[in-house]
Amino acid sequence: MAQSPDSYTDQHPDEITFQELWQTFWSRRLLIVGLGVLFSVAAAIVAFQLPLKFEASVLLAPVDDDAGGGKLGAGALLSQFGGLAALGGINIRGSGRKAESVATLQSAALTQAFIADEQLLPVLYEDKWDSAKQTWTVTDPEKVPTLWKAEKKFRKQIRTIDEEKKTGIITLTITWTDPEKAAAWANELVARANNYLRSRAIEQSKKNLDYLNEQLTKTSVVELHQAIYDLIEAEVKKVMVANGNEEYAFRVIDPARVPEERSSPKRTLITAVGMFFGLMLGMIISLILRPSASKA
Repeated sequence: MAQSPDSYTDQHPDEITFQELWQTFWSRRLLIVGLGVLFSVAAAIVAFQLPLKFEASVLLAPVDDDAGGGKLGAGALLSQFGGLAALGGINIRGSGRKAESVATLQSAALTQAFIADEQLLPVLYEDKWDSAKQTWTVTDPEKVPTLWKAEKKFRKQIRTIDEEKKTGIITLTITWTDPEKAAAWANELVARANNYLRSRAIEQSKKNLDYLNEQLTKTSVVELHQAIYDLIEAEVKKVMVANGNEEYAFRVIDPARVPEERSSPKRTLITAVGMFFGLMLGMIISLILRPSASKA
């Protein structure tokens, strides 16, 4: 037997119908709308107090090819004379160059060196720096900014590195309050990564050449002589390519430019969210006050 709506309501007195819900909200409409307006105004005030931030991005293509190709025949030499190369710490494969380059770009060592050389501690912690006295305003040693703290802040709040899996394209983005500094920092970090990796490659190749030349004087085996000559040729090519290529590890597809529009705060969104929470709070309060209103 079908149950009538009235009997269902009598058996479930705590449940509320859509009509009763609408009536409750309508009767408290001034409260709901008032809280919505109040919260939206408060959110707008907060949004306008937040510092403006700008994003500058540089688009990069990691260089993944190895400069030691050509006559070397890496696969054949690796199988025949890999022991000699490994003994001297010589890498003739170059398979991990891309991974090494990306790791260097986001390494703590590179970031700390950048912060120290550019003297960015007072810039990153401007609220704790007295420019007139050229000293920190905080006296507690634990609160004084250090390179370690600055690198952590830089990594979590300022610099982001995203890699597109399909193409391997890397985007380095700097988010800062000064648009010119954001663009300059992004481009400088890439340049530093290229210079560091290029210098290290040249240094390593020179060590390899010293080792190979030494081994050349210690053996009289013709086949081994030819293998060493090929390895020497490969290392010389590496030095030549590194010396003549500023974009040794990363090719800059699109350098960072000074942004003209802020990335945050998103004032319209913050205001809308504030209004939403105000309206929701007003509805919740209306439901809480409903029992007392029905008794009256």
